[in-house]
Order: sequence, then structure tokens, then C-alpha cells
Amino acid sequence: MSMSLLRPIVVSALLGCAGLSAWAEGPVTPVVNRDYLPTVLALINSATNSIEYLHLEQHDGRAMRVIEAALGAAVKRGVTVRGLLDDGINFNAAAVERMLALGADVRFDTPQKMLHNKLVVVDGRVVLLGSTNWTGNSMGNNNETNLRLDDPLLADYFARYIAALWADSEAEPDLPSVESGGVKTIINRQYFPEVLGLLNGATQRIRVVMYGISYSPKYAGGKVNQLVEALATAHNRGVDVAVVMDLSNYNTILNRVNGPAKDYLARAGVAVYDDAKTVTTHAKVVLADDAVVIGSANWGKAALEERNETSVLVQDADVADFFGAYFERPSLSATKRTAAD
Repeated sequence: MSMSLLRPIVVSALLGCAGLSAWAEGPVTPVVNRDYLPTVLALINSATNSIEYLHLEQHDGRAMRVIEAALGAAVKRGVTVRGLLDDGINFNAAAVERMLALGADVRFDTPQKMLHNKLVVVDGRVVLLGSTNWTGNSMGNNNETNLRLDDPLLADYFARYIAALWADSEAEPDLPSVESGGVKTIINRQYFPEVLGLLNGATQRIRVVMYGISYSPKYAGGKVNQLVEALATAHNRGVDVAVVMDLSNYNTILNRVNGPAKDYLARAGVAVYDDAKTVTTHAKVVLADDAVVIGSANWGKAALEERNETSVLVQDADVADFFGAYFERPSLSATKRTAAD
């Protein structure tokens, strides 16, 4: 077991409560579901020097109006605000115009490569990253998983990542991972080997919460297939393996994508759960023993091989136990599937 970064927690107390209410703020703080909006607002409102962000989406709903007002207030008090948005999202054009009008420096990424990140760096000191998009639905309704990292070394790394994408968001950033306080940075192509190694090395438990997993038998040897098949292999060697994937009441394309992975894992004997149909589980969690990966990457070919993505690996038993308890929430593991489903 790794040395704890934060105070001990009673896991059973986490099952029905929000993340921040269970933690004293420290170097690593889980930020899940409805915790995100107050957390990002507190970071923006406390900024004294700089706010930098990478986001797939910046919508114009009520939650984003509050965030944009806070960003505008930060500009007025002398904070430099800089952001990069994906060029392929239609409503991002209006967001760029709004931010420029507020005095922020916000622009689009390259059309050649999706910017799928959900990353904020404040004052070169604090990082907020994970699965939450800047949309009202993501902040107000979805199951989402993020981390607040209060660590200047990690913040400097992700600021350099932002600078690299600002200069050329099509090129792969030349940034080897850094480690600080039990946290390791994982960007872009670093995700697959890091996660595969965790799954292959697990001896006790694996928990995966994933919005999308595009397993396909016809892509034998593909990266997604290797991750999914590593779960079955771990189960066969006696590891307690369980997986939650989104089951949508409106997104039939996502349901078709997730179906083969659910079927394969259920047939292999892995415990597979659908979330509640009325809730979107957009989270991306990989837990292996006392380690957990939190970030923006789904298990898809584009995510693993093409897109800009940001995640971290945390080696800490308390953080892992938090997300293990998060897995058990009724809105996530609502229905256990069988091989016949």
C-alpha cells in the first residue's frame, strides 16, 4: 500500500455523498459529479496571475454563463486568461467570440486533430482535469470524474502541455511524464501502455468506469482490444474485476459501440454493469489495486492513437478507495448484465 496523500476515509460513508464533502482539501482531491462547478469557480475566483484551459466544448448554458462571468472578472483584475477549444464543435465559435469580448485570449485548435481534453491550470500551481466538459449537462447531470491537483510541478507540466498545443495542436507534444507526490502525468499516446501495464500487473481488484469502449473482434491486436482482453485475463487469474459502461436512453450509436465490449466481458465472466438509463455516465476511471487513472480518454481507437487527451495516474490507497466506492453508486452500477443480455 502506498503512503497516503490525504487523511484516512471511511469508504462506506462515500457511497451516497458528493466527493468534496468527504475530503479535507489537499494535494489530490477527487472532484466528481456536482462537485465540479463549485470547484472550478473557486479556482477561477482565487486566480491572481493566470488561467489556462483546454476544453473540447464551451457551451452557453446557465453554468457556463457563471463560469464565463468569473473568467471575465478575473481578466478585469489583471489575470491572464488563455484557452484552446476544439474547432469541430459548432457552438464553440460563439464561445470564442464571447471570451474575446471579455478580454481573454481564446481560439480554436487544428482541424486535423481533436482536442478532447478537459484541463484547467491556475496560477501555475493548481490543476483541474478529468472527464467534465464545459457544458451544463456535463456539470449538472452526468456521472463525471476529475481530480484537483495542488502541485506546482504538475501544474508546470500541464502548462507546458498547453503551451505545446497552443503552438501546434496537431503535433504530438514532446513531454515525457513527470511524477510528484504519488501522481504521474499521462498525455496522449502515454495512456495505452500505462493502463495496459496496470491491468496486467493487478493482483487484487480492477474497476473500470468508462463512457465508451469500442471493442471489436475484427481488430485483433488493436489497442482497445488489448485493454478489454486484459480485463478478462485478469479475471481468469483471480483478480476481482468489474466494469461499468454507459447505457443511453437516447444515444443509440454509443449503445452499439459499447455492446460488443459488454458482451465479450460478460461471456468471459467479468462483472459488467449498465448505469441507470436516465443518467449519462461520462466518467473515465481505471482502478487497479491501489492505483487509479483519471482523465479524458475513452477506450477508443481515436482516443488512444490520435486525439489530444490528458490523464493522471495516482498511486494512493485512499484515492483508489474513493473511486472504488464511487463505482458502487446506484446511478453507475445500476444493472448487472449476464452473458445472455
